[in-house]
Amino acid sequence: MLNIYSIHNIALQPGDGRNLRYALQPTDVYDNDPFIIMADDKFTHDTFADHPHKGIQTVTYVLEGSLTHYDSKTAGGGRLNEGDFQIMTAASGIIHNENPDRGKEVRVLQLWVNLSSLHKKLPGQYEDLPKEKVPIFHFDGGQIEVLAGEVDGVASLLTLFTSSQYAAVTLEDGQYPFPIPAGYNTYLYVVEGHPTVNGQQLNTFDMVHFEISETANTIELTAGEHAKVVIFVGLPIQESIVAQGPFVMNTQEEIQEAFSSYRNGTFLNGKPY
Repeated sequence: MLNIYSIHNIALQPGDGRNLRYALQPTDVYDNDPFIIMADDKFTHDTFADHPHKGIQTVTYVLEGSLTHYDSKTAGGGRLNEGDFQIMTAASGIIHNENPDRGKEVRVLQLWVNLSSLHKKLPGQYEDLPKEKVPIFHFDGGQIEVLAGEVDGVASLLTLFTSSQYAAVTLEDGQYPFPIPAGYNTYLYVVEGHPTVNGQQLNTFDMVHFEISETANTIELTAGEHAKVVIFVGLPIQESIVAQGPFVMNTQEEIQEAFSSYRNGTFLNGKPY
């Protein structure tokens, strides 16, 4: 079994007017490598008006409701509904917005995955994975939705530039040894219920960080009633990281350049948005 490093119950973020829990914050980006932020966020229309990103992939999983999005890359956008999954590769830069319908709320999990210095130079792109196309495999007492990467030979078709996996595991009355590759940084977040992980009883909104193992290992998942967790694992990039606002770069100078170009209108190489 993969050893547990820490368990934290994630409280609501105070004073922001939203139903927001920061399961991961950029307080120790090297400990989180290759991940930067994980937010469990319920929000309304106009919470995320036009804003930029650079140097990362944003990974969005819709838990409740729906949203529309618009972006500078496609000069269009789309809609994500409950159960849909999306990877936005901001890389060299994207401006976008995300909005539920007016008067409605949406709950999403959004994970920021860092990119290597080489991949930070790529053009931006979007890939959506609708709920009905998510690869699923069933085990006795549950199922696994493979949203990104590959789990036990079942693979998502989404493009990854950072070696990682993202899966949603639903347990009804069963158990499963979830496989973890050697050398990967591993996290588990409890979306619903009270599962047992490696013999440790967990609660809804618990965030588990595991130790990195030099050999392939497993997380032992068990539940006697309905529970749902998401598991995301990634291979550390092991480069310098500077995270500030919506940008994640390798140096402070690159961060300053990103903010400057956004302010002076050259962020998208002069392309209007």
